[in-house]
Amino acid sequence: MLLVIACGALLAVAVALCIVWGREPLVEPEIARSPASAAAPTAFRLSRHLDGLRLYSWWASMLLVIGTVSGLLVTGAGGRLAMRLLALTSPAATGRLTEAQATVGRITFEGTLGYLVFGALPFAFASTALYLLAAPWLPRGRLAGPTFGLAAFVMVAPFIDPLRADNIDFDIVGPGWLSVLVFAALAVVQGAFLAAFAGRLSRSLPLMTRANWPDTALPLLLAVVLFPLGAILAVGALVTFAVPRLLPWFLAVRASRAGVITGRVLLALAVIAALPAFTGAVVSIWGR
Repeated sequence: MLLVIACGALLAVAVALCIVWGREPLVEPEIARSPASAAAPTAFRLSRHLDGLRLYSWWASMLLVIGTVSGLLVTGAGGRLAMRLLALTSPAATGRLTEAQATVGRITFEGTLGYLVFGALPFAFASTALYLLAAPWLPRGRLAGPTFGLAAFVMVAPFIDPLRADNIDFDIVGPGWLSVLVFAALAVVQGAFLAAFAGRLSRSLPLMTRANWPDTALPLLLAVVLFPLGAILAVGALVTFAVPRLLPWFLAVRASRAGVITGRVLLALAVIAALPAFTGAVVSIWGR
């Protein structure tokens, strides 16, 4: 019971932050370019490489902090509450094993930790990365987050989770229509939280400098704990250092007028392409 109360409190915090910070836009940093010096070309080249790493570390910190916090507050706590709700509405399923070999009706610390590590956090980091990529392509204001959440839900849910039609859990707990509505609501909250928290954090997280590097490097320590993701980020850092112009170029193209139009078209096409599978999954699950 205490674990359920804690999850409810965490999700309530996430919803409150969505309301308070819902209009915060994502503010992307810019690095002032110093003019090339003929007297010290080597120092200038090194400075350019380090500037690329500074920009990369800012985006990596955003990914790590937002992914971790949303994984704890929304996909973690919210997902656990969704499971508990569906277990309560399916008393006959108590004691049965789910697809993940969890026992319906039992909420344990070990089970919650396993769900957090192998379910909630991976989904949180994946959705965070996708949001940071697609942020310029979304509507402005409070609609950005929910729009992203619904779009990601349509594109991902029927293929990976949580709306796979072949998931036997929907034959165990339900009703199906409640499962669809609960997971859809959770996707909207996740999208809204990503937009709100990313906007707020982007305004308070400075670029790394010699003066503030102990503080700005602190979020990067999460990469040590989150080893698989940390390894990927380390490879990205090496690529950025080797090709320092790549990340600024990509960010500029992504946020340009042509990039925004292209991104919106690609998002729309992805949603349209996923609609048949999504509709089929919803119809299959709804009536169970």
